[in-house]
Amino acid sequence: MKRFAFIALHAPCWPVRQQCRLLGVSPSGYYAWQKRVPVAAVEPALAAWQVAAQRVFTTHAGRYGQRRLRAQLRREGHAVGRQRLRSWLSASGLRALCTRASSRPPRTTQADPQAVAAANKLANWPAATTPNQIWVGDITYLALATGHWAYLACWRDAFSRRVVGWHVSESRHTDLILTAFNRAVAVCQPPPGLLVHADRGSQYTSDAFTQLLDRTQAIASLSRPGNPYDNALAESGWSTLKTELLPRGACFADLEEARLELAEYLDHYYNTQRLHSALGYCTPLEVELHYLFNLP
Repeated sequence: MKRFAFIALHAPCWPVRQQCRLLGVSPSGYYAWQKRVPVAAVEPALAAWQVAAQRVFTTHAGRYGQRRLRAQLRREGHAVGRQRLRSWLSASGLRALCTRASSRPPRTTQADPQAVAAANKLANWPAATTPNQIWVGDITYLALATGHWAYLACWRDAFSRRVVGWHVSESRHTDLILTAFNRAVAVCQPPPGLLVHADRGSQYTSDAFTQLLDRTQAIASLSRPGNPYDNALAESGWSTLKTELLPRGACFADLEEARLELAEYLDHYYNTQRLHSALGYCTPLEVELHYLFNLP
């Protein structure tokens, strides 16, 4: 099998069991094949770009598809054509994680009909040209093995796409977004005039959050009723997160595991290592460093 030959070629560099898991084959099957096929019969050594492509694919745990993988290879000096890379991925049996719809998701947005909601200022606001000009926020749900849900609130910087603050809890109470926002403020120290945009969920129209924005000297902006496109920037990252962190219907064992995995993914991977197509295949950290130090 081509997959077993591929594993044999990379066994000196990458753990066999990890390769088997990514390629969807069993270690026992690989070792049985290895006994039948002599090492000399394995295909010739791969080209330098193919070795690099395998390393990048494995390092990012199958999260990079053809476009993002090609961008990373070009950063490393490998000029690989799109069709050539696509053919190699297919021949190697490598498939990136893909988005799958979740069944019976809980509601994360429930508007308070009595609340006085701010207008959608983001629609007419100038695009962010520096960090900490515009933050967008939203809440999503994450499955737990207990059969319950955990809720994740994030605040993202519109300029760099960096997740500036987040919090996960088993409750959708207003404290969920307050904690995430306070963490973001403590880290980023935004100047007065920060535009803070979210949907019209009761958490974002609550007195507690309104007062927090006043103390921060931030400006509130809320989506129009029933219009998710008004908050598309905040919502766009959820499918990516769930696909890459909980592939193929997986779930977290409990809330503590969710916190640990989210800290590793959001703080150490998403913000600093993952290439973002909307940023010209740069990382959020690179975008902010380029701005701060006037790099080309």
